[in-house]
Amino acid sequence: MSVFAAVLGAIGAAQRVQFVAADRAEILERVKEAPASDAERASQIKTLFAQAGCNGASLREQAVTGAATPNIICELHGQDSETLIVGAHYEKNSTARPLDNWNAAVLLPALYKSLRGQKRHHHFVFVAFADQGGELSGSRFFAGHLTPVQLRQAEAMVNLDVLGLSPTKVWTSHSDKDLVHDLLIMVYALKLPASQIDMERASTTDSEAFSFIQVPTITIHSLTEPNLISGEPTEFRPGNYYDTYRLLCGYLAYLDLTLKPRPN
Repeated sequence: MSVFAAVLGAIGAAQRVQFVAADRAEILERVKEAPASDAERASQIKTLFAQAGCNGASLREQAVTGAATPNIICELHGQDSETLIVGAHYEKNSTARPLDNWNAAVLLPALYKSLRGQKRHHHFVFVAFADQGGELSGSRFFAGHLTPVQLRQAEAMVNLDVLGLSPTKVWTSHSDKDLVHDLLIMVYALKLPASQIDMERASTTDSEAFSFIQVPTITIHSLTEPNLISGEPTEFRPGNYYDTYRLLCGYLAYLDLTLKPRPN
């Protein structure tokens, strides 16, 4: 089979993935006003997960050493034990890090809800990471406390950074090439915009803790060259934000169908 035919076949498979995206008004309502404190943010994300149907033992807090607030963890159990981790940090922005990641973290419950209506092969773990002064303590704590079994079962980590400032971007130089390839398949299948902008100048990101323990990662964001040069946010773009949400819904559903267990 030619490469072109293989790509067409992959796009055909991508067009058959099943997910239920929330309407635009519901998604944009979540980002109208970010809570003022980290404690309020953690509480709101936990409430949104519960409203999306994540309850009981599937929803929990993980106390994080060095952080005043916990990681918020929601699990969607599939037919198999292999795991897909989806994460974003939620801490309030500061003068040191003016680009606020709330818009990414608050999407996690909506992504959970988009997948839960269909039986899934993978075990999805959605994590809103705590942080402390830009040290990424939440993601490091979570990754560092995976058991040997959990580590073997972790097939990939999808990291969401600042979203809604521009059309979807991917940090390709710090992402697994197969995960990037699968994202591009969904870009074509859903006819949504996406491009590459690497983030070396923007500081660290949550995917690093997972790369360190050899879990394949991809970082999806919306930062532009002006954001990276000056560190200042640009105007929020509702249309771009909703497009990214829809792309992520399709992408996670597609990964559920295509990801294979990685070698131990």
